[in-house]
Amino acid sequence: MLVNFKSSTLLFFIVLISSFAFAQENNVLTRFGIGDLKNHSSVNLRGWGGLSAAYNSTKNYNNDNPAALGYLKFSTFQFAAYGDFLSVKTNSANGKFGYSAPEYLTLAVPLKKNKAGLALGIQSFSRVNYDIRQVNDSTEYIGNSFNAYTGSGGTYKVFLATGIKFKNLSIGLKANYLFGTLKYVNMLFLTDSAINAYYSRSQEIKNFSTILLEGGIQFQHEFKNKTKLSLGATGNLQTNLSAHHDLLFERLYYSGSSLVANDTVYNQSNVKGDVVMPMQIGAGFIFSKLKESQSEKWAVWSLGVQLNYGSWANYKSFGVSSSTVNKMKIAFGGEWTPGKGFYDSYFRNVSYRLGGYAGTNYISINGNTVSEKAITLGFGFPVRRSASELNLSFDAGTTGSIKQNNLQQFFVKGTFAITLSDFWFVKRKFE
Repeated sequence: MLVNFKSSTLLFFIVLISSFAFAQENNVLTRFGIGDLKNHSSVNLRGWGGLSAAYNSTKNYNNDNPAALGYLKFSTFQFAAYGDFLSVKTNSANGKFGYSAPEYLTLAVPLKKNKAGLALGIQSFSRVNYDIRQVNDSTEYIGNSFNAYTGSGGTYKVFLATGIKFKNLSIGLKANYLFGTLKYVNMLFLTDSAINAYYSRSQEIKNFSTILLEGGIQFQHEFKNKTKLSLGATGNLQTNLSAHHDLLFERLYYSGSSLVANDTVYNQSNVKGDVVMPMQIGAGFIFSKLKESQSEKWAVWSLGVQLNYGSWANYKSFGVSSSTVNKMKIAFGGEWTPGKGFYDSYFRNVSYRLGGYAGTNYISINGNTVSEKAITLGFGFPVRRSASELNLSFDAGTTGSIKQNNLQQFFVKGTFAITLSDFWFVKRKFE
């Protein structure tokens, strides 16, 4: 496979930029629930709102809806990485943070072209990372003090998915092995040196190692006027995830410049329990205008809308509820690919994407919902003489508000993916 100079240069600059991304992260909302839920749609869809429920392609694997595997024609390998910039503001403080990391790695192959497909891979599911200081009111017995809340860790999914198509209808199933570790620490520090008292530390470590099933369905119809309507839905039912956690409560004191444990109040390891993963569903449609050239059919433009819902008010961790509420989001967007065939201008073959989304986060602050809204932008750069492409997507928006939550986060997220598509496992014939 030959890669032209423009594509090679683009890839070089993507890798270069990602290597200079921020290494510091502090997302206050990840203190609750299972952390920051990662975007599960493929990078080529994020630029136009993440319309994954109804999307299918012969050469791009849809991470979110396994039913799309029924349309797969090319074997596809995908690698994606992301970076984000976060500006946090409250009434009394502000800060700027950033982070970058790999996001998913997938391999999808057609079992029968345009009829059935199989995919496997690994993807990030959620992430916890926060560092919060809370100054307490002075009291007669302990003087001035503050609490330090810190959290770290993440969860991931290793999956096997399959989809099959019956005429205009396709169905799919995705089996995920969910694993990972989340660590939460709360420390009480005394700042009044005249008070002779111990500091305290409580720590919880959650370990996940369980199965989560997801399903999907799609219906597609092409009209005589060369337009196409795609409908789709994907999601999971409410599931009790098996987990273990370690609990530790201890008192500490300073010896020189180091904190030393004085005694252990409570310590219990490897306690079995359940984490209730709520029902989540996404449903939407995509309407496309088709064109055919050189025996290849593609969508010149596509427009779509998707509604996502999650019953996160039902979330519980080891029998304890968190500051979670039902999540609702509406996404919309479009994609435009002016022309196909490398006999024309290269940039007529680029896919241009624009969209947005608005809704609520699944975390609440002091009983108030937290709003989310963003605009999205994306590009798909084809690789000459192949079905492969490089995809870029960007989200820019806000989470929360000073008036409603005393917290507002402005974010910019960038994701890039390398998609290698070709005919694999082909038996050659000699004439």
